[in-house]
Formats: sequence, structure tokens, C-alpha cells
Amino acid sequence: MPKLLILLYFYSAIILAEPFKLVTGANYPPYTDPALPDGGLATALVKKTMTQAQLPYDLKWLPWANGYSATLKGKYIATFPYMSTPERRQLFDYSDPLFVIEIRVFALKGSQLDGTKLNTLEGKRYCHPIGWAFLSQIEIMINKGQLHPIRPYDMSSCIRLLAEGKADFILTDQTQGKTAIAQLNNLQQIPEPMGGIMEKTSLHLISPKNNPQAHLFLMRFNEALKQIRPSLQ
Repeated sequence: MPKLLILLYFYSAIILAEPFKLVTGANYPPYTDPALPDGGLATALVKKTMTQAQLPYDLKWLPWANGYSATLKGKYIATFPYMSTPERRQLFDYSDPLFVIEIRVFALKGSQLDGTKLNTLEGKRYCHPIGWAFLSQIEIMINKGQLHPIRPYDMSSCIRLLAEGKADFILTDQTQGKTAIAQLNNLQQIPEPMGGIMEKTSLHLISPKNNPQAHLFLMRFNEALKQIRPSLQ
């Protein structure tokens, strides 16, 4: 089918079809959480982009792993916000970046840990929520038995385990980490960002390659994102 006809079919389907189903997860402040204003920064941006694109949508909140697998199975057109990994790139197409983030170690004061010096992390207990992406160098260390992973369901649990001395460090965007820590009450100790920036990466909306609507959906989403981006500066 010629590209023009495909586009016409896609846009006519927008008028006739049910809203596009989107899914995201909670407990990732300031980017996504139903308790945050407008659902968080990423949620607000996705909503604004969908409105600009004139794409009707229905947004659901699910545990991260559940939303990811349900999107891959075709129950949702897209999920967000996700970092790029080689495994995900095989399964999903990515939107243009929603946000650029800087990953750092968070640990207790005096720990001397630094994500730019991997030897300082060896033998430590690393808390990593289920459904979150591993940095490639961290995954290699885990596979070699150089780290002891702890896998709760959310970052709040990781922060509390760290504050209680039951984990040694977490890895997250420094903005996300500081925001999440500030929202938790009664922490025994306050984790802090340590060392240098381990990796600079970006967050995206992702749509499964096996969904026939994914490519055109992302084209329209990216066009709208470019249109509203100047107003966000």
C-alpha cells in the first residue's frame, strides 16, 4: 500500500477507532506517579503531546513490569518513560527523547562509592527495582558475581532499604533520586548522590515493533513533540 494511503488510513482510523491505550507506572517522581500534579513531568508531557497530535488516548497505571509486558502483548499502543537498552531496541520503537537524565550512585554519607570507579562498587548490595533497566556495565558485574542484587518492586523500597543499612547503593537519575528521597518520611538516614555522573541517557515513549500501528503512531507523536518543544524551554 502506498505511504500516502497508509497515512490516510491511519488518520481516518483515529476518527473512527477507540482512544489509543497508553500505560505507565507509579513511584518514579518527578516523572510519573498518579499522586503527582498531572501524573508527573513525563505524564504531563505525553498528555500534552497526544493532545497536540489530536490523538485521543486512554491512560492506565500498572506496575512497571506488568505495563511493559502488556504493551508488548499488544494491549497498549505505548508505554513510558523508558531508557534505551539493546534488548528493548529489538522489541520496541522509540519516540524522540522526552527528557535527558544523568545516572549517579546514591548511597549513605561516607560510603566512598563512585559509579565512575566500578571497583568501589564490587561486593556491594545493589538495590534495583523489578522492571527497571540495568546499565550495561552493572549487568556485567552482576553476571560475574561482583554485585549482590536486591530486587523490590519500586524505588521507594530501595531507598528505605538503603536508609536502613540493608542495601549499599542504588542507581538512578539524580533528579529522580533527590525527588523520591524528599517525598519519603521517617528515613533513618538520608541517601545522597555520590561520585560522578555514571551515564547520561534519555527517557522515551516506546511502542512495540509487532504492533502494525506503532510506526505511524510514533511518527505523529514525534511531530507533535517537536511542535510543543519550544514552549517547554
